[in-house]
Amino acid sequence: MLNSQRRELICRSSDIELSYSFCDSMKHNFFFNITPCSLIGKPQWEGSVFWIPRSDIIFLKINLSLWYLDAKALDWKQIICTGIDDDYSFCGTLKGETINTTINIRGLTMELEKGEYTVLLRGFSNYFEENLLICLNLTMLYK
Repeated sequence: MLNSQRRELICRSSDIELSYSFCDSMKHNFFFNITPCSLIGKPQWEGSVFWIPRSDIIFLKINLSLWYLDAKALDWKQIICTGIDDDYSFCGTLKGETINTTINIRGLTMELEKGEYTVLLRGFSNYFEENLLICLNLTMLYK
């Protein structure tokens, strides 16, 4: 995993604590929040994103790796934006424009053990993963 910089708190509740840092030392105009801040009852989450990207987001491929006890527990890749009939309002955002949106987050179907999880989230502006748009180290402490 890549080295982390300063950690930003996403949320804290009685059952989880979420925080993130960037994988590089560059200044980012980025904010992320998630509600509800809980894993109780398998909730449907909403993620609020404020971001001023440093590159155009015509094409966006997301790679997500979940680590638990130093072992990779999940590896997920998805093309989010293709430039044609995209489902997300931020697809097509140009470098320097502001993204201020809320997205639905779902898909956690596995039971999690209590402990610390690390998620490496990388977004690329091309299929071959050559132009990194954003890289986040997310940490979840499941109490």
